[in-house]
Formats: sequence, structure tokens, C-alpha cells
Amino acid sequence: MGFLVPAFLAGLAAIGIPLLMHLRDRNEETPTRFPSLMFLVRLPIRTSDRRKVTDWPLLLLRALAVAVLVFAFSRPFIGNTAEVQADARAQRVVIALDRSMSMGHGGTWAAAQDSARALLDALGNDDQVALVLFDEEATIAQSWTRDRAAVKAVIASTTPVSRGTGFGPALRVARSALISAPPGRPSIALITDSQRSGLTGVAGLELPAGLPLRTITVGEVTRPNTSIRTVEARRVVAGDRVQLQVQARVLTRDLPAARTAKLTLTLAGREVGTRSAALAQNGELTVVFDAVAAPSSAVDGLVTIESDALAADDTVHFVLPADDALAVQLVAPDDVTREETLYFERALGIGRAPAVRVERRRPGTLDAPTYDRSALVVFWDVAPPSGAAGAALESWVESGGGVVVLVGPRLAERRSALAGVATPGGLADRRAGGGATLGEIRDEHPLFTPFRSTQAALMAPRFYRYARLDAAVGAEVLARFDDGSPAVLEREAGEGRVLAVAMGLDVRESDFPLQPAFLPLMRRVVLHGAGHESTPLWRRTGESWVPNGLRREPVIASPSGELTRPTTGGTKPAVILEQVGVYGAYEGRVEGTARDRVAVNVGPAESDLTPADPNELLLGVGESADSTFRGVTAATSIELESRQRLWRWLIAIVAVLLLAETVIASQGWRGRARRATIVSPERSQA
Repeated sequence: MGFLVPAFLAGLAAIGIPLLMHLRDRNEETPTRFPSLMFLVRLPIRTSDRRKVTDWPLLLLRALAVAVLVFAFSRPFIGNTAEVQADARAQRVVIALDRSMSMGHGGTWAAAQDSARALLDALGNDDQVALVLFDEEATIAQSWTRDRAAVKAVIASTTPVSRGTGFGPALRVARSALISAPPGRPSIALITDSQRSGLTGVAGLELPAGLPLRTITVGEVTRPNTSIRTVEARRVVAGDRVQLQVQARVLTRDLPAARTAKLTLTLAGREVGTRSAALAQNGELTVVFDAVAAPSSAVDGLVTIESDALAADDTVHFVLPADDALAVQLVAPDDVTREETLYFERALGIGRAPAVRVERRRPGTLDAPTYDRSALVVFWDVAPPSGAAGAALESWVESGGGVVVLVGPRLAERRSALAGVATPGGLADRRAGGGATLGEIRDEHPLFTPFRSTQAALMAPRFYRYARLDAAVGAEVLARFDDGSPAVLEREAGEGRVLAVAMGLDVRESDFPLQPAFLPLMRRVVLHGAGHESTPLWRRTGESWVPNGLRREPVIASPSGELTRPTTGGTKPAVILEQVGVYGAYEGRVEGTARDRVAVNVGPAESDLTPADPNELLLGVGESADSTFRGVTAATSIELESRQRLWRWLIAIVAVLLLAETVIASQGWRGRARRATIVSPERSQA
């Protein structure tokens, strides 16, 4: 037990006060005037000896009250003061070591390892250390230990990985490590190249007030680098041939001088093209390779540039998906001429990945085999079937099919529901006022997301006549005309969807087919209606990938050749992409052609090696309400006493003791004089 104010223990000398009170002779002899006693028998009286304690319980009670009161003023606490002071002197250091891709630039990683070892050598024998390795994520590589050799072995075996930088995850894991640390003085040492792109995610992070955070920046002040920022690949039609066109964007920063570099294009493991590029000291350059014959199946490739100080960003992998045509059934009545649908069909015929194959049909000719080989059915100003045929259509939609109803003048006067998405309510004629425009667009919807930054292009078209639609129950309005009438509606049904479009697609009803936004929007309507998700050429490390075409027993082959069998749990398997390269998804056994493939690269932001000022890291870090970590910061005597508050209980005990003393003393249980009586001889003889 320790005492916050041990000087008050000198008050224990006050215990002698009750003893003196008990030993003090209070029987004073006071003469009393009385008549002559000559006729009375003289009896000698012997009083009690006041130099002896006659009431021990009362004395002990009073002494105990004084002692407890002295202890209360000394502010006691339970804990070894020597141990507290020793713990307060010991350090608890979390070393957060950056192992992101940018740390592989030149001698940066070697400098980081040397800095970490220097920190370890500077610690005392009682100090403990924990090691956190971080990139976009962070992990505790070595828990709390005094074994410096063990920590150095982990540092020596670690190398930079193909991941981006994230200071936020590093500080969060370091904070959690300190919570479980032994008592001691906590601190965090961050060893990094201080890449500015790593500051994303720091905002909102809170650390305890007063926690020392030291940033050790390693690497050169000027960090020249050449990187391939991104790659674009697409199929183009040249006459009767389909060719593959690939181009790469090369980014240079802080080069000592302009230089010429060679770029190489490889497809399916075979080099198919090279280009020489004149690179400036700082800037961006687009390099276009010669077109090559494009296979119809999926093809994986890579673009490389001559290596520099950071070789990890000199290669970009990509996978171009197979050129599978999207089958679309265009159902149009007999009185719809080719000129009416000309712009629409031409818009769908332009572009690839995927190509759209339109098959024109008459109403009433749809059947189950047609549905099975189709991804979308477009009804051009004609009502979808009802009755048994409508039930078959609805069943196909719920299983993943898509329906688009283009509502024109023929359907405008029809008062029955169209595939459960909308009901026409007449024809709006706006020719006199110069035509209507789109007034409201939900740009967060996948249909309009590509136009989020170019909404003006969708506001430019003029619509002279269009159908007024009433949304059905469960339908969602995605766009409206300037008078509030719905222009595009959507209803989801099972795994499929139904769209109703009231915008005129004929030049007689609007000038929309002549506007630049017509072609991309029509492709978006068809692709979204068919549920077709565009496949990116590559993904970033750390992303989740759900392979397509797998039904059971999925097997994933990583770029390093490792095989994993993810558990599905009744859902599609998801894989975290950890390595750079091409992943393959197989079913059952790894043989033949992969069912699905994906290319993985580090995000282009990691190639920007611009360092940030270490003080910028702390700008986004706030202070939490708690100034210390419970169980981490060595508690001082004041902190221990303030948490325990034993003096309050002691004061309560003193009050109880004084109350008992009052009751006992009031009952007269104090020592009384003892009298001795002498019997006269006359009486004894009698």
C-alpha cells in the first residue's frame, strides 16, 4: 500500500491523547463543611488508582478512530510505488514500417530497415516494442516483446509489396496495439517515405492527447520515376476484320533529363509490338501501338517500359474480355418503317465489348427458345404481350432477362399498363413552344452515371411530342421532362428489370437522335436493361473480385500459381486480389481455359512519389477525449489514488467509530473508583 501524502502519518502520535485522557486523575478532593464527626465510626476510604486503564474497549475505540482518521488524510492507495515509478520510466514503442510499393524506389527500403534497427538499438533493457507493417492495410507482425533480435529478424525478412500506401490503417492498428501494451510510456514511430497519396483516410482518425507520434522520413528528396499510368485496349472494325488497338499513358516525374524509352506490348505471352517514346522530365505521354488481329476469345496482355529506380510500376497487366455479342430482340409493328428505327439500330451497331446484335421481329413471334438466346427485348411503340405470353415474358425477366418499352405516339393513347412499369396517359404536344427538355435526372443511377460530369449534353435535346406516363406501383422514375412528366422509368423484377422510355427516338418527334448524347445513352439503356456490367481491363490490388461462370467447386489460381478454393456459402465466391498479375477462375480442376480471368495492378496513385511534409500527417488526426490509454500509460501515485478513493471509505469508518464512542461513553462504562470497606471491631464481635 502507498500513501499520496505520507507526511500525515505523523498524526499517529495523536493516539496518545485518548491514553492520557484515561490516565489523568479526575478525582479532586474538595473539602466539604460538615458537623462534628466525633460520634461516628471512622472508616478509611481507598479510591481507585487512576494511573491504570480501567476501560480498555473505550480506549481502543478512540485510538482506532484517531488512527483511521490519520490514514484518511494520508490518502492511501493500493499499489507498489516503486513498481509504478519503474513502469513509468519504461517505454512501449510501436514501430510502424511502411512496406508499400513506393518503398522499393532506389535505396529507400534499405534506409527504412536501417532506421528501424537504429530505433531498436536505442531502447533500454526494460523497454518493449511492437512491430506493425502497413501498406493499404496494416497488421501486427510482432507483438510486444523485449527480444530485439526477434523484431530485427522480422524486419530483415520483409520486402515491399505491390500495394498502395495508407497511413490511416497504420495508425489505427498502432493505436490498438498500444491498448494491449504492458504499463509504460507509449509512443509511435512511423517509418515511411511520407508519400502524399497515403494521406487519404487519415481524416477523422483520433489519437489520445499527448501521445508522442514520430515520423521518420526515408528516401531521397527528389525521386525521379517513370510509370505506365494506365492502358486502354479495344476492338475496332477495319473492313471485314476485327483488330485490337492498344495504347498506354506514360507518366514521368522529376527526371534528371529527358530520355527515350522503349515500350513493349505482349499478348498471350507473345511480344506483338514495340514503340519508342521521347519522355520529358515531367509530363504525360500517350503511346499508341500498331493494331493487331484480335481474337474473339478473352486475351490477356501486358505493356512494359524499360525499368528505372522503381521497377514495380513499369508493367501494367490487362485482360480484354471475349467479343461476345449481346443478342437484342427488336419487336416493332408492321407500320414501323426502317427509317423510324434507323438511328436506334445504328447506335447499337457502333462499338464493341460487347457488340450488340439486333434481330428484328414482329409482335407475337416471341417464344421460349427466343428468350433463352436473348439478353434483352425492345418493344418499339408496341405493347408487350399479356395473358399466357405475358406470364412467360415476366418469368423470363425474373430469371435475369431485360425488357425496354419505347413508348411513342402509338402507345400514348393506350390506357393499359405496359409490362407493369407504367400506364400511358395521352400524348404531350410541345411543338409550339420549341419543344420540351429533360428537367430532372438521377445521375447517381447506373443508367446515368457516365453522364454525371456532362449533364448538359442530356439537357440539350428538344422533344416535340412524347407520351405522358403514370408510374406503376413499384416503378422508379429515373428522369423527368421539364413539366414533371416521367421520361424514363424502371421496375425491378427478380434478377431482371423493365424500362419504359418516353423520349422520342424518331427525328419526327425530337431532335434527340441528332444529338451527341444519343448514341452513348442508347447503348447504356440496352446494356443496363440487359443487366450487362462492363468489365474493366484491370483491377487494383486489394479489391474484391467475383468470378463469372462458376456454378460449383470454384478454384482460383493466383499469378504466383497458388490455388485457393473459396467457400461459397450459397453465394458467388469473392476473392481479395492481393497479387499483381492475372488471376484465373476454374471449376473443379485447374485445366483447360479459365472460366473467368482478371488482371490486377497497383493503383496509379502509388507511382506518384511526391513526399508530404510530416506535419501534414497530423493535420487530419484529432485528439480523443481520453488523454491516456487504460492499462498502457504507467499510472502515477496521483492517478492510482484518484481511481481508488480509499479515503472516502476511511472517513465513513471514522464517523461510525465516533458514533459508537459516543454511545459507549454515554452509558457510563468508564472506570469507577473502587472502594474498600473496613468493618469496626465492635460489629465484628457482635
